[in-house]
Amino acid sequence: MLLVHALSLRFLFLLNLSQWARISLAENASVAYSPLTREGQQVLGWTGGYEEDGPVNADYLKLSLKRELQKRLSPDAWIVLEGEKGFAALDARYTDYKRPRHIAAVQVAEERDVIETVNYARSRGIQFAARSGGHSLTTSHRRIQNAIAIDMRKLDGIKYSEQKQQMTVGGGITTGQFANATFAKGMEVTVGSCPCTGVLGISLGAGIGRLQGKYGYLNDNMVSIRLLLANGTVVEASEDSNQDLFWALRGAGHNFGIALEATYQVYPQGNDGKHFIVDFEFELEKVEAIFEAINNEEQMEGSVTQSINDRSEDDAAPFIEPFDAISPIWKDAKTAAWDALPWSTYNGLNNILCTPEGWSRFPIKNFYAANVKKYDIPTMRSYFDGWRELNQRYGGNAMFSVMFESFPQQGVREKMENATAYPWRHGSDHFLMIEAAYKSPVDEDLIDEWLSKQQDAFIETSGYGRLQQYINYGHGSKDAPEALYGYEPWRLEKLRRLKKEFDPEGWFNGYQPFVEAAELDGE
Repeated sequence: MLLVHALSLRFLFLLNLSQWARISLAENASVAYSPLTREGQQVLGWTGGYEEDGPVNADYLKLSLKRELQKRLSPDAWIVLEGEKGFAALDARYTDYKRPRHIAAVQVAEERDVIETVNYARSRGIQFAARSGGHSLTTSHRRIQNAIAIDMRKLDGIKYSEQKQQMTVGGGITTGQFANATFAKGMEVTVGSCPCTGVLGISLGAGIGRLQGKYGYLNDNMVSIRLLLANGTVVEASEDSNQDLFWALRGAGHNFGIALEATYQVYPQGNDGKHFIVDFEFELEKVEAIFEAINNEEQMEGSVTQSINDRSEDDAAPFIEPFDAISPIWKDAKTAAWDALPWSTYNGLNNILCTPEGWSRFPIKNFYAANVKKYDIPTMRSYFDGWRELNQRYGGNAMFSVMFESFPQQGVREKMENATAYPWRHGSDHFLMIEAAYKSPVDEDLIDEWLSKQQDAFIETSGYGRLQQYINYGHGSKDAPEALYGYEPWRLEKLRRLKKEFDPEGWFNGYQPFVEAAELDGE
């Protein structure tokens, strides 16, 4: 089987110095929301412990939080405070760059634990945030300070309906777990390329991936979702219930609540779930030829914007030959099971990227991205010249990497433009991501300036004339709400109306918020 994105067009560029990178308002909604008044909140008054007598007061407040909240949790749930044994494992993130700060972490054992934690935090005026995969890159999380982390990973239940061909998963399930369970049933659906990301977090943004040419985005296949609101109410959203909220959750969902469970439509595997994949590695001198080949493939029937399914390795030849002609210095071609693709590709790089130990090698990671209609060759050359110079300058203390994703589009574009809150069905032909990972923040501002300038160049030559950003790849500082949620005025107007209904107090403004800037804390 060949899936053109399974060919991946994710090229690996090698430097001789061994510095390298792989490469409405819901008319039918009836949620009774009871906002807390300041008088109604028994605020702990957390200040971070730097007032007069601050450290003593801070320790007392944290211990009070632990004692009070533990009483509300189930016997198998547990809470740890910042500095205690076990906290680091629950607080670990892919990047420490402008990250949220938590003073406590709760590992929940059942849905009720999530509800109790949110109710307690809200009653005390303490911020909170859910996590499963820990891969969120956006710097908008910097607004979440002195908060409670809600670790969802034990909510990993999976149920399969053979009659409906639907998979229902808990809020802590990861992409790898989801793919394994779906594959075991002889089924498949669009999932991302990283096996350790949280499925529900990904699909609240869209859920791009190799099979989107067949099935659309992951959230195009979402049948229903159960969402915890900040007031402790659990609502279900689907095409039959809370339809406007369901629309918003598929593309802007992080702004409304915590996803406890979701059901997805899945499909019988093609070719017994076998995919033919090819990874290449090229010298940097081949940049122009590589991106010209990718752009030329755009003109071929069934090329990188088409999916070619259930075909043999021989059928892949027309798409591989242009890259073979560029003389790669390394090539790996093989057939892999669908659920093993994330582990098999990129020379096994995800085996490093999916562990806290791998994250800690370069704990600070700054990330920028942009969508482009086609690759501008001079811009690509300029970027890689700078990329090489910076990798040489920083040696082993920093690593600059880049990933380009070119996915098939037919399944995506079969849906109406307004089918979900995701606005770029016809505005995200290719995804460009650039990252700087480093050990010390000493040159952080200089590195950020360089990355930001590269993003500006990608936008200028994108073919779209503006930033059109995939929400899950947004930086969090430069991405205007319009760039994430659409420039058509009705989109943000609708989202903001729904926000006032389902999160009027703004508890879920941490991840790529779309409310007016004046409504954000810490700005």
